[in-house]
This record gives sequence, structure tokens and C-alpha cells, in this order.
Amino acid sequence: MVTDSTASEKNAVVGEQNVLLVDIGNTRIKYSLLCDDKKEPQSVSSIAELFKFIDSYEKISHIYLASVRNNEVSKEINTLCLPRKINFIEKHTEKSAFEIKNSYENVQKMGVDRWLAMVCAAEKTKKAFFVMDVGTAITVDFVVNGQHLGGWIVPGFNVMRDALVASTKKVSANDEIPTSFGVGTYTEECVATGCHAAVYGVYLSAIDYISSKQTDFDIILGGGDKKVFAFLESAVNIRPAHLVVQGLARYARKELSSIQA
Repeated sequence: MVTDSTASEKNAVVGEQNVLLVDIGNTRIKYSLLCDDKKEPQSVSSIAELFKFIDSYEKISHIYLASVRNNEVSKEINTLCLPRKINFIEKHTEKSAFEIKNSYENVQKMGVDRWLAMVCAAEKTKKAFFVMDVGTAITVDFVVNGQHLGGWIVPGFNVMRDALVASTKKVSANDEIPTSFGVGTYTEECVATGCHAAVYGVYLSAIDYISSKQTDFDIILGGGDKKVFAFLESAVNIRPAHLVVQGLARYARKELSSIQA
């Protein structure tokens, strides 16, 4: 869906420094200028904070947005764009784009974060791949020869830990997230390392699955909690990415170049 929130004069010449990419996640809002899409996105907790940046920067002509929250959030941002004469473009999951074919029969059932993760990943490798987005939930999607095979949705580290504590009487936890693989020697550490092992198990299972389909493949890894895989950074076939933001960037560059052609 494309919603134009201003007159067409801003479409005339659009530089990458005038385009803002916005990722509305389950817990945080991340944003990046299109010209900075390779850098770590900025993160805020509210729409008000997002527009504080927009108003201070004063150069935004277009917002490309992806949201996994309810429609009211997108509507609020679109409404705030109107008086600022900012073009508002919200992206949704598609059946196919950028030579990727979605396996979902009803693509509206797939979160746009997963779709954009695949769009991002497909730009980084021409091999078969799985893309793993590690956040509140962990999503894994598998693509071979441009065909999406399917994927997994798994509780993230924090959700797993919090559910364990909430469902037991004498198990407690702290806020530490391990960055190396190991075991615990006291309860809180055992919970942390156990949840870490479960998350690592998803990664290993993904390798097993894609290896059964294709021997030569890449792994694209991103998400706000990707630090739980810090101990894997030296692996040659792992490519880090800012998945949703860089997926939005592909759409923005393609669509804006066609407008200005």
C-alpha cells in the first residue's frame, strides 16, 4: 500500500538523505536514513521520539515503513506525516518480488518483517540461504533458488526466559544474556545458559534443514538480540544484516528511481 501524504513536488528530486526507513517492531522502533542503511539503525521507544528526530532533521520527504503492530500505529504515523508534507509508504508482504517467491498461500498471514528479511538477504547472496531474525520472536526462513520453502517462528531468548520464570515457583532469572556457549553453576545462570542453548538449537536445526536441500548456502543473521550469536561471528558463511531496514531500502531505491527516471 502506498499512501501519498503530500503534493507531488517532493517526488521531483529525492536524495537518499531525504528518505527515512522505519521498522516498527514488537518492542522498539528502529529508523535509518536511506543513505545510512548499512549502519546500525537508531532505536526509540515511541512515535513521539521518532517525530522528534524527524522535526529536528527537517529534511525528510519520504517515509518507508514496516510494522508488525496493529494498524492504528501506521495510521497514527500517516496522520502525523500529513501536516509535514511527508510521503508515507507502508510496505506489506507480497507473493513475489526481487526474484523471491513466497510459499504462503495467503501472504497477508506472513509478518512483513519476515518478508523484508528475505528481501534483504537475497541482495547479500546468490546462494541458497536461511535468514534468522533474532528478537522478541526468532524467525527463520529458508530460500533455495529464489523459492521460499517455509520457515519457523520461535520464542526469543527473553520470552523463553520470562515464560519459564512465570510458570515455575522456585526458578528465578536475571537480565544477563550469554555471549558464549556454556553451562550455569547457579540457578539464574542455568536459566540464561539453558535458554541460550535452546536458541542455539534453533540455529543448528536450521543448518541441518537447509543442508538437506542444498550443500552450498549462506546464513543471514540479524535482529535486536543477534548478540546471542556473538560467538559465531567468525563463521565464514554468516553475513550480519539490518534485515527490515535493508529490506525497506531495496524497495525505496527501486520505487524512487522509477519515479525519477
